[in-house]
Amino acid sequence: MSETSGTDIHACFSTSYPEARAKFLAACDAAGFTLEALENPDALGREGEALFSDVASKGPADASNVLLVTSGTHGIEGYCGSGCQTALVREGAFGVLPDGTRVLLVHAVNPFGFSHQRRVNESNIDLNRNFVDHTAAYPDSSAYEAIHPLIAPADYGVRPDHWDGEVLTWIGEHGMDAFRQAVSGGQYTRSDGLFFGGDAASWSNVMIRKIMENMASRARQFRFIDIHTGLGPFGHGEKLGLGNSVAVKRAQAIWGADVTDLGGGESVSAVVAGDMGGAFYEAVGTKIDAAGIALEYGTQDPVSVLGALRWDNWLHAYDDPTGAAAAPVKQKMRDAFYPDSPEWRQTVVDQARTVVHQALNAS
Repeated sequence: MSETSGTDIHACFSTSYPEARAKFLAACDAAGFTLEALENPDALGREGEALFSDVASKGPADASNVLLVTSGTHGIEGYCGSGCQTALVREGAFGVLPDGTRVLLVHAVNPFGFSHQRRVNESNIDLNRNFVDHTAAYPDSSAYEAIHPLIAPADYGVRPDHWDGEVLTWIGEHGMDAFRQAVSGGQYTRSDGLFFGGDAASWSNVMIRKIMENMASRARQFRFIDIHTGLGPFGHGEKLGLGNSVAVKRAQAIWGADVTDLGGGESVSAVVAGDMGGAFYEAVGTKIDAAGIALEYGTQDPVSVLGALRWDNWLHAYDDPTGAAAAPVKQKMRDAFYPDSPEWRQTVVDQARTVVHQALNAS
């Protein structure tokens, strides 16, 4: 149970995208939110279901203060984000809003990855590498090109130990920091590889930009929280400051001095190209008091998390995602991004509650 309410926290989490969506919609409807379902026309879920990003809003449409909380930017990480959103709604975190405040909860920014238990979308795109200018030259992918044959080989499914050894040798020669940046910084040359940023703005990209721009057109103050999993100590929510160093200082004034500078390389995350924080600051411009964080919950050690991503990439690029190899791979993904731990789920909700309260009450 939550320490601040009678809400059964664990009942707010789900085992499938349809279940998570149903719980979120029911909670928001009961709490007086206005609901809008935005359908992804490009894909279906793993059970053949239609896929939606659901927008729940509450507060005056012309509010000067806006809080946006998003889940499922990285698909399978939406199980955590959905559970947090649903729990906070059920326990009344948005029951009485400060004057002139509007809250938007976007459930499943990437509903395909959520449903199929993948981090990427229907085009193998990592959404947090997709928010670049696709009419300009892409960020340099040469570091990833050098390591792609080692981390995403076609025969990884039958020779994982061999390829794992090759990776360890590379890390020994170049260092872990260089490996992390080369692999996860974002790449734009291998559509069948890891952390692919795409060659066009995805449906999710266009959808969330429109929401941000619409809210920014009326707001004077805008706060943004994007919920993630997979990096850092088990259960710990690192607050990754989005934007430039000035924006990070604003975030630290709201959420605490422990907000890290993602762009400055202080975070457990690599410095990435095309993350959603960039889209947020493009939408708000320079005239709005804006601040945003990615709330990143730790799960497993980095090697295990990358291992799950490599298996998942191999399964979808070279094997049959509906075949015999799928079940153990999907279990690896759940372990890496959605631990089956009541204690973990309790602590992630507790931390989400705190950052939402801080965002709503900061001047």
